[in-house]
Amino acid sequence: MAEQLALRVDPLQDALSWRDSNPEAFDYFVMVARQDIVRGFQPSADFCGHMVRRSGLLTRKKGEAVVFNDHLTSNLARLCKRELGIPFNTRDAAVDRWEVAS
Repeated sequence: MAEQLALRVDPLQDALSWRDSNPEAFDYFVMVARQDIVRGFQPSADFCGHMVRRSGLLTRKKGEAVVFNDHLTSNLARLCKRELGIPFNTRDAAVDRWEVAS
């Protein structure tokens, strides 16, 4: 019997790719969340995403709209919870139970 090689892709790969392509915008997303925590507010990934959209940090290619959709917002929240411990409220999802190899 041949062994099968199972490759497991990080389910948050879209958020990881976006973070790597937009480091300043990601840092701003995190900063907005941390400011809310300091002020005693529950951080909202939706609010952070809207602030990023309005920040001017996302570059546009000529004639193209900035792409920052709601799916990305929830995955950025999960990424921030996983890597930075930011307590975003997220719905239960299978991705939350995945273990990612380091």
